[in-house]
Amino acid sequence: MSKSKTEQSPVRFNQNLAYLLEQHDMFLNDPNSVSDEMKTLFGELSSTQSDANNGNQRGINGLHVKNLIRLVDHIRTYGHLYADIYPVHEPNREDLPSISYESHDLDETILKSLPSSLVSDHFKDKENAYEAIEHLKDLYQGPIAYEYTHINNDMERQWLKETIEQHDKVEMNNDERISLFNQLAKVQGFEKYIHKNFVGAKRFSIEGVDSLVPLLKKLQQLMAVDQISNLQIGMAHRGRLNVLTHVLNKSYEMMLAEFMHENPIDYNENPEKLSVTQGWTGDVKYHLGATTKTNEFDIDQTIELANNPSHLEIAAPVVLGKTRATQTSDETNGQVDYNKSIAAIIHGDAAFSGQGIVAETLNLSQLPGYCVGGTIHIITNNLIGFTTEPDDGRSGLYSSDIAKGYDVPIIHVNADKVEHVLRAVEVAYLYRQKFNKDVVIDLIGYRRYGHNEMDEPMATNPLLYKDVKSHDPIDELYGSILVEDGVISEEDKSTTIESAFNAMKSAHQKINKSDQNKDASLRTPEHINSGYKQIDTGVDLETLKQIQNDLMNYPDDFKVFSKLKKILQRRNDPFEKETGKVDWAHAEALAFASILQDGYPVRLTGQDSERGTFAHRHAVLHDEESGREFTPLQHITNAKAPFIIHNSPLSEAAVVAFEYGYNVQKKNALTIWEAQFGDFGNMAQMIYDNFISASNAKWGEQSGFAMFLPHGYEGQGPEHSSSRIERFLQSAAENNWTVANLTSTANYFHLLRRQAHHLDTDVMRPLVLASPKSLLRNQTVADTIDQFTTGHFKTVIIPSYKKTKVKKLVIGSGKVIIDIKEAQKEENDELLIVSLEQIYPFPTEKLESLIKDLPKLEEIAFVQEEPRNMGFYSFVRPLLSEMLPSKIKELTYIGRPRRASTSEGDPEMHKHNQQDIINLALKL
Repeated sequence: MSKSKTEQSPVRFNQNLAYLLEQHDMFLNDPNSVSDEMKTLFGELSSTQSDANNGNQRGINGLHVKNLIRLVDHIRTYGHLYADIYPVHEPNREDLPSISYESHDLDETILKSLPSSLVSDHFKDKENAYEAIEHLKDLYQGPIAYEYTHINNDMERQWLKETIEQHDKVEMNNDERISLFNQLAKVQGFEKYIHKNFVGAKRFSIEGVDSLVPLLKKLQQLMAVDQISNLQIGMAHRGRLNVLTHVLNKSYEMMLAEFMHENPIDYNENPEKLSVTQGWTGDVKYHLGATTKTNEFDIDQTIELANNPSHLEIAAPVVLGKTRATQTSDETNGQVDYNKSIAAIIHGDAAFSGQGIVAETLNLSQLPGYCVGGTIHIITNNLIGFTTEPDDGRSGLYSSDIAKGYDVPIIHVNADKVEHVLRAVEVAYLYRQKFNKDVVIDLIGYRRYGHNEMDEPMATNPLLYKDVKSHDPIDELYGSILVEDGVISEEDKSTTIESAFNAMKSAHQKINKSDQNKDASLRTPEHINSGYKQIDTGVDLETLKQIQNDLMNYPDDFKVFSKLKKILQRRNDPFEKETGKVDWAHAEALAFASILQDGYPVRLTGQDSERGTFAHRHAVLHDEESGREFTPLQHITNAKAPFIIHNSPLSEAAVVAFEYGYNVQKKNALTIWEAQFGDFGNMAQMIYDNFISASNAKWGEQSGFAMFLPHGYEGQGPEHSSSRIERFLQSAAENNWTVANLTSTANYFHLLRRQAHHLDTDVMRPLVLASPKSLLRNQTVADTIDQFTTGHFKTVIIPSYKKTKVKKLVIGSGKVIIDIKEAQKEENDELLIVSLEQIYPFPTEKLESLIKDLPKLEEIAFVQEEPRNMGFYSFVRPLLSEMLPSKIKELTYIGRPRRASTSEGDPEMHKHNQQDIINLALKL
C-alpha cells in the first residue's frame, strides 16, 4: 500500500514546532503563502477521510492537529518530569507543563480519528494517534527519560529522536538476564560482607547505584564491538571499591587485605594483568586506582581507573588528559584517533552541580586541543550530598542541568531498572560514536547508609531514609523479577545471592592475619632521594644552525606579518654576528627543536601560548592575507617526535589537571602548561596540592609535568606580580618537584633539556618555573650561542670573584638580581651578587663551598622583591642560616616588609620600593 502524502512529508514536528504552527496559520489565511510541502501537509489534513465509526466522510479539524503537535512536543520536551526514574523518594514538583490530552483540548475519540504518523514517523505500526501517543508516553515517561530538545544541532536532535523512538525495546535473552543477576549478586555480596565483617569501616558503598557496575561492563562490551581497546575511568570514592573489584578485577583477597591493613600487592596473583601502584606514604583505599588488562569480550582491552583524592570532581579533567594522550600518536605528528580510547567519568550528584571544575571540564569537550571525541559522564545520583538535600545543594531541577549549557544530551535512568540502565548506556555510546560529543547518564538511585557507613542519616534526613530503609536491595529486586518471569526459581535466586556472599568469606580466610610488616618510618626510596645527576645538555653548533634555518623556513606562499618577520629575522644574529645574543623565546625554540630531535614529544598549552602572553614566542605564525597558520617547530629536520601547541580556554584548574593527566599517561612527553600571569595559577591550587606535588608519594604516580608561571615585580599590581612561589616551596620535599627562577637564557635552554632527558625515568619529577616577563627581551639575561653548545643547567650562577676581597655576599633569585646588576654602576670586588637559579632542591653544596671560599666575608644577605612573608625567603632562611660563618650572626633580609597583599598597586610606589631594595643590596 502506498504511503499517504502526510507520511511522505519531510516535516519534523519536534524540531520545528513554532515554525510549523506559524506556517499553518498562514495557510489558513492564504494557502499560496506557504511552500508546496506545507500545502501538501495542511491540504491533506484539511481534506476528507473515512470515519471509522459510520463510514461517513468528515474533515479533520485543523485545531486538533495543532493541539496534537503541541502535545507531542510537550511529551518529548517535558516527559522526563513525569518519568519513572526515582527508585525512592520521588520529588514533589509543582506547576509542571501538562502532557495530558485534556490540557491540550484533546480526548481519546479525537486522537483515534487522527493518523499515527502525526505523532511520529516511526510509529507506522500504530493504528492511530491515540495508540501512538500512549506509546510515546511510555518512551518518555518510563524508567528512562531523555532531555535533548535543548540541543541546537538539528541533526543531533533528529538522530536522538529516531534512536529513542525507533529502537524502543529493552531486549535481553534469559542467559543474559541470568548473567546480569549473577553480576548484581556479586556487587551486593561484596558490600554486605564488608558491612557485616568490618563494622564501622569506611568504604563509601555503591549500594543504591549498584547498576553502575553492569553499566560499565556494558560500555566495555560495546567498545569491544568497535575494537576500542582502552577505557579511562575517573570517579570519586562512592562505589570505587566495587568498581575496582568487579570492573578492574582487583581480587577479593586484595580488597580484604586492605581492610585488614595488610599489603594488597602480596595477594595480587596476576600482576601481568592487574597493575596497582602505591607510594611510600600511601593513601586510603578508596582513593587508589588500578590498571587491568582483559580479553573478556574477545579483544585485548586495558581499563584504567585514575587515582583520585577526596576533592571529588578534580579527577575528571585528569582522566580527559590521560585519554587524549592515549589517543595521540607520536608517529603521525600528534594526530588524534578518538577510537583508541574512551573516557567514562563518574560524578556524584551534589558535586556535579556544585563544583565549578565540572563546568570547566565540560567546556573542554569540543576544543581542538582537549577534545577526546566525547566523554561518557555518569552521575551516580544518591539524591543527597553528605547530609545536604537537593533543595539546599543546587538551583536547577536536576543535578545534570549544567550540562545543558554545553549542548549535551542527558539520559535520566532509574538505577533499580537495571535492564533499562543497559539501554541507557547503549544510547549514550551510540551518540558518542556518531557525533564525538559528550553525553550524560543521570543514574538515579539512593545511598543505602550514611555518607561513610558510620553516619546515621535518619538524624538529618529522616524522610528520605524512611524510604531507603524499607527499600529492597537490587539483587533481591531483580532476582524476584526473574523468578516472576520464570527465568529462575526462588531457590536459584537464594543460592546465587548466598554464593556471592560466601565467595567473599572464602577470600577472607586466605588472608594471613598475623602478617604485620609495616614500616612506620615511611622512608623515601633511595632513587627519589638521589635526584637528578648533572648531565651535559649542550647541542653542537651545526645542529643549532640547522634548527635555526628550519625555524626561519616558511612555505613560499606564506606571508608572515611584516613587522613580526623583521623581529624573527633578528634571531639569525647569534649565528651571524659576534655580538648577537639569544633571547628567551629564541632559547626556548632551540631547546624544543633539539628535544624533538632527541625523540621526546613536546606539548605546550596555556592562555595565549601560541603567540605568548607578552608577544614573545610566536610559535604559531599567521599569514597576514589569508590567516593560514604555520608552525615552524612542526617542520624540524630529523625530528623524531611531534610538537603540539594550543591556546587554552581561560581556565586553570581543569586545564592544569588535563595536562597533568596527559603527562602521567604519556611519560616521555615534555608537557607544559603556561599561565597568562603566574598568579592565574592560584585557581589550580588543588591540582598542585592533591596531584602534582604528592602523587608519587601517595600513589606511586610519576610525572615530569612543567608549569611556567610568569613572575616578577614590574609595578603591575598585586595580581600580576607574584606567582605565589612560596606555596610551591612550602610543599617542596622528597625531591617532589623542581622549583626554579632563572636569569640566563642559556640556563633556560639547559633546564628544558635536562627536564626532557629525565622523562620516563624513575627520577622524573615536575618542574615549577617562575618564568619572566620584562626579562624576556632583556639583553642582560640573553646569552651568546657558544653557551648553548656546551655545558649544563646551573643551579647557581656565580660570577668571577676575588675571594680575598669579597665582604658582602648577596643571594637572590630571578628579576631582582638583574635589577641589581643593572643598577651597579661600577664593579666592586667587595660585593658578590649570586643568582639562585634552582631554589628546590636547594643547591646546598654549591653555596656552602662558595661561602667557605670567602674568608673576608662580613655579611650574607638574601634579597627578594616579594614581601618578607612570601616569595623565597621563608624557605631559604633556615637553609642559608646553617651555612653562616661563626662571625656572621644573622642572615640579612632585603625585600619588602611583611604584607597581606603581594605588592603595592601604584606603579610609582612600586618604583620607589624597588629602588630601596636595590640600594640596600648594593650598600656595603
